[in-house]
Amino acid sequence: MRTFSFAMGDQMANRTSLLAGACVAALALPQAVAAQAASGQTAAQVSEVVVTAQKRQETVQTVPISVTAFTGDSLERRGVTSVGDLARIAPALTVMSSGPGENNLIIRGISSIAGSAATVGYYLDETPIAASSNAALLSTRGVIDPSVLDIARVEVLRGPQGTLYGSSSMGGTVRYISNQPSLDAFSGNVRGEVSGTEHGGFNWNARGVVNLPLVKDKAALRVAAYYRDDDGYIDRYRIDPTNYLAPDLAQPKDKNVNTFKSYGFRAALLVQPDSTLSITPSFLYQYSKLGTPFTYDKNPASRADFYQVRDIDEPNIQKSWIANLTVKKDAGPVELVSSSSYYHRSVSLVDDSSKVINFFFGLPTVYPVAMSGSYLNKEFTQEVRASTKLEGPFQAIVGAFYHDVKAPLHSEIPFPAGFNDAFGTPFPGFSTIYAGVRRARLQEYAVFGEVSYAITPTVTARAGVRRFRVDQGFYQSGDGVFNGGFSEVTNSSRDKGTTPKATLEWRPSSNQMIYLTASKGYRPGGPNNPAPASLCGAEVQSLGLGADQLTRYGPDHLWNYELGAKTSWLDKRLTINGSIYDIEWSKVQQQIVLACGFNLTANFGKAYSRGGELEMVFRPDRHFTFNAAAGYTNARLKNDVPGTDAKDGDALQNVPHWNATAGVEYQTQFGADYSGYGRVDYSYVGPSNFLFDRTSPFYRRKGFAVVNTRVGLQKDGQAWELSLFVNNLFDIQGETDLPVAISADLPTTRRVGLNQPRTVGMAVEYKY
Repeated sequence: MRTFSFAMGDQMANRTSLLAGACVAALALPQAVAAQAASGQTAAQVSEVVVTAQKRQETVQTVPISVTAFTGDSLERRGVTSVGDLARIAPALTVMSSGPGENNLIIRGISSIAGSAATVGYYLDETPIAASSNAALLSTRGVIDPSVLDIARVEVLRGPQGTLYGSSSMGGTVRYISNQPSLDAFSGNVRGEVSGTEHGGFNWNARGVVNLPLVKDKAALRVAAYYRDDDGYIDRYRIDPTNYLAPDLAQPKDKNVNTFKSYGFRAALLVQPDSTLSITPSFLYQYSKLGTPFTYDKNPASRADFYQVRDIDEPNIQKSWIANLTVKKDAGPVELVSSSSYYHRSVSLVDDSSKVINFFFGLPTVYPVAMSGSYLNKEFTQEVRASTKLEGPFQAIVGAFYHDVKAPLHSEIPFPAGFNDAFGTPFPGFSTIYAGVRRARLQEYAVFGEVSYAITPTVTARAGVRRFRVDQGFYQSGDGVFNGGFSEVTNSSRDKGTTPKATLEWRPSSNQMIYLTASKGYRPGGPNNPAPASLCGAEVQSLGLGADQLTRYGPDHLWNYELGAKTSWLDKRLTINGSIYDIEWSKVQQQIVLACGFNLTANFGKAYSRGGELEMVFRPDRHFTFNAAAGYTNARLKNDVPGTDAKDGDALQNVPHWNATAGVEYQTQFGADYSGYGRVDYSYVGPSNFLFDRTSPFYRRKGFAVVNTRVGLQKDGQAWELSLFVNNLFDIQGETDLPVAISADLPTTRRVGLNQPRTVGMAVEYKY
């Protein structure tokens, strides 16, 4: 174990002392509890959530990982409906979002806009759904937004999970776990919700779940379905024909253009021939349509007066489906699991390129020009594993993993009707402004294993390793004015390596655990779209790059050194969990914009991320539950990046130093027949840098805080509940992303993501 944060500098020491101080302050709570107990109030324990973070069932308090888990009911009461909302309540998780299905996840500051793979693993049950390959080339790059439909829990695993979850889990992993069919009894629920959004209009959604035993103790079917229709809250003006930065106030504006419609269903069949074998095929389908991305044009608009200035409608349609077959066999001392998944996601979108064409071509007036893009991800995943259930001190899990991705992409900016007549055919000899095709392929093979041994009744050592190989290839062609005519290229790459992990765990009592971890995270390299050596060779050489880096970039990796604690106090009425870490990142993949007109990804230098998380839940009696959590992250470059504005010591993009949340829930009885609850949640996301360029007006994003409230009433013995809620009580507008346009970004205006304004609503649910 290397020297840790005591040598990190005064600033980090001060931040860490604040986290430690909060922990010490929480330990003063027993006096308050004792006073309440003396008054005759009945106390209740904090509920322990069962997780499968280590691919076996354990409670959060017993797993030696920095993990936060939320049940489906908890997510609903906190107003969480998307992965972006999840970042409000999970320490050290940042989600850059420009609308549903347009999300990029960052955990513990491991942030990168380069490369073909994400830095956070993302799973729906056993299926990896993190964005890969061409997703990074679209403004909708990033992960889908699984509907919080019939979700048992969500797990946020912090720190590299390279042993059990593989590449793209450098910062951590987010897992959505669905409710499974039950053989026990017929059950289900229906729920409806209506709401209204400030600056916008009316929203509504409905959902239903049914669990149906088919054959006694042998088979059951579970089906869930939903429909959601949200009005928008961002208006759009046409572009002033004589000034691409100004709205055309002579034309009527379109109101509430960022609408969102989504529907889908999930069906799972459980077949259990005997008590040792279960077979569960499942299928999920999800459709979503955005009227336009949830962004505003920062010039000329502002956060206080937000609107879009665009001539073209920008719909975004996403269709996703996942088919999975999971087989589990209890073979006495060993459980065998096989998971086979096929994930299919298509994205079609339109992007307004009118400003880009006017800016780059210097046309006398702005002419409406559209860019269209279509993207397809087809992924097959197979994992088999065996885990022991031994009585003695030794436990183990071993497995094999295969992942196959095919990802074709097509994008085009055709000459719009009337364009050549309006400007006198300014580009003779070209049939299109731009047309591009890309076909990418990725195959990953891995074997992994993890063992644990109880050295003494209180000390356990764990060690794991994953060995892998990643093969990638792509074909790309381009044509048109922007491409300088026709071009095509074929390229490939191969990476292989090992990610180890070691943990030492000490349990001084049944309610306290301290663990020490060293773990490695990894992200594969990939093929570059080669910049021509005749045009760019001298520039690339001046950056210190070899000729081979014109065609491919290498993998990057990191080491995480972590000290954590899981503790329960006061007869499990108080839990306090915390961790501090030092992450050292090497050969960081960086995107370079070359003066010759081409972009490439290259490995430049190092970065670090240091910080900690602290979480507390306290139930002084059966009425009140208090929760609080905070994360501090200091993630910075350790060198200049040639060819960019990034300098040694710069904070990594989109990483706030602080995020924090606090909440209180009160439950009570109303007479003999009714019970109810009230809840208030506060969340804060600190400021961060969108860009490395300090001279850009889009360089920095301000921090913001959101308050959500909810009250509910139900009749005891009757399975119905009525709830009223206000999300974003004080109507705070916060910036959530600076997405990259699929055509080009301009130095004078950028699109910026915006959170949902104050929303007031009511929900009714009936369970049977």
